This record gives sequence, C-alpha cells and structure tokens, in this order.
Amino acid sequence: MAIQIGRFSFRGPFSNLDEIKNRPGLFIIHRNKTDIVPIVIHETPLLLATIIEELQKQELNLGKDCFVSVYNTFCALQLDREEMIKEIHGIFLWRSN
Repeated sequence: MAIQIGRFSFRGPFSNLDEIKNRPGLFIIHRNKTDIVPIVIHETPLLLATIIEELQKQELNLGKDCFVSVYNTFCALQLDREEMIKEIHGIFLWRSN
C-alpha cells in the first residue's frame, strides 16, 4: 500500500516493523491509517533502528497507538533528506490551516 504526501509516495502504513530495512530514508509515525496525523516526521540513514528508538522515546506501541510509513532514499544525502522533511512539514502545516 502507498500513502501519497505531496510528491512523495510512502510505503505503509505498517503496524509492525518486519518489512522495514535499515536503509536511508524518511519516516512518519502517525495516529491512524488513512487520515495521516503525524506524531514524528524524521529523516535517517538507518530507518529501522531510528524508528525503534523513536517509538521507545515517545513510549508508543506500533499497531496500537500508532503506525509508521516510510520513504526510502537509497542515494540521497542527509542534506537532501532534510530538505524533503522541510517540504513534508510544509504540506502538513498547509493542511492544518
């Protein structure tokens, strides 16, 4: 399944981490499956490890309190991922106004 956010097509929403690999990318931890209400929007060189860390930090249970959607950026540099995050934040700010 895919979730379209602006020009980005995220994989997910996932209720478990089995299909997520430790690759560079962006992720959104969100409240529900269809109407995305972000809790965390983050970029990382290691998706799986960072998602696990963020879930623990926020004290969230995937599949119960939240879901995660990912966008792999195989070749993107950190600066590129940061720019993508800014763009996605802008989309959510626009939606909330």
